[in-house]
Amino acid sequence: MPAIGGRHQFAHFLPVAFELQRRGTFDVTIFVPDADEVADIENMATALGYPLPTIVTMDLPTPLGRRAPRKLDKLARLLVWARRIRAGNAILCAERTSTLLKRLPGRCPKIVHIPHGAGDRAVGFEKRFRYFDYVVVAGQKDRQRLLAEGLVNEDRCAASGPVKISASLRRHAQAPRLFDNDRPVILYNPHFSEKLSSADSFTCRLIEAVAGDDRYNLVVAPHVRLAQNWDDARRKTLEAMAVTGRVIIDLGSCRSIDMTYTLGADLYVGDVSSQVYEFLVQPRPCLFVNSHDAKWNGNADYAMWQFGDVIQPDCDVLDAIGQAFQHHPRFKGAQMARAQAALDGLDWNEDGEAQFSAADPIARAAVLIEKSMKVDHAMPASGRAAIPLQSGDLSFR
Repeated sequence: MPAIGGRHQFAHFLPVAFELQRRGTFDVTIFVPDADEVADIENMATALGYPLPTIVTMDLPTPLGRRAPRKLDKLARLLVWARRIRAGNAILCAERTSTLLKRLPGRCPKIVHIPHGAGDRAVGFEKRFRYFDYVVVAGQKDRQRLLAEGLVNEDRCAASGPVKISASLRRHAQAPRLFDNDRPVILYNPHFSEKLSSADSFTCRLIEAVAGDDRYNLVVAPHVRLAQNWDDARRKTLEAMAVTGRVIIDLGSCRSIDMTYTLGADLYVGDVSSQVYEFLVQPRPCLFVNSHDAKWNGNADYAMWQFGDVIQPDCDVLDAIGQAFQHHPRFKGAQMARAQAALDGLDWNEDGEAQFSAADPIARAAVLIEKSMKVDHAMPASGRAAIPLQSGDLSFR
């Protein structure tokens, strides 16, 4: 299985590969483009209590490695390693660049796709879905849209529940405490796309407003791809705006992708990132920045903007934050309904604590893949890989 999309995609599908290895269904080999990513995979398997599959680094021949443009790096590695990857009985991936393997001449095994995230943007529902033999999505929201757009057939797409959320909740039994004080925590999570992101127009205004007031803490943790190609000077300029004990600036650490911030914050501020659905494991106030004059009402690509107030970048920042907390009851019902549609099996007990009403999403995804490959393994009724969240397993500040 190629893991070429970056560290931020690992938790969306690697736990399923670990589970398949544990169940003895497949002898799993994970192909990574960068040797530095091996330790991340090893740490994830260990933290979740899984045996480690074989990991292979997709090195390029020296001349090609020196010449391949950065934008073509993933394609080059897939082409060089295609024969080895396609020698297996199945291919599992979280991105869609790997559909290249299906389009090359010669034999290709079934390709199974677990999309990385459950967002609403159109890019998550594009033509390359047609190349997959089977698709396992997080919830019925995405399944119904893929069916409606003719990208999959009924019998080759199913919802397992949110794999990343299941894995992250195992690792974070309690919501992480982000600051050593009791101020409400704001998470600002802008997207990386220049056309859609509010980062350029809103980041500094938000930091300055919160830092100049004594009511809130702030975490600025954009999508990891936002600052991926920034030079050191640009990074240091933004990171210098951090305030000890008040403002965290995180431009791509593991905490920005493992739900540390989405579990630990009290208010989500963003634009179009799918991480809002991770935040809504527990419904809480949301605020969305319309920095590109989007005509969002009735647009499925902006369905998440029904979860809170939508503001302009030049608004009164502190007033908007106060209103977001005040207005949350107005949006809570929509948050819960949409979160359940996006994250199959998610439910809440009488105390409002999150739990899964069905078997664990990682185990469910593994069983769905086994069935798609005609491997007859039963859904585990109990045990480590199928433990639903119980009352008290997850708490929030």
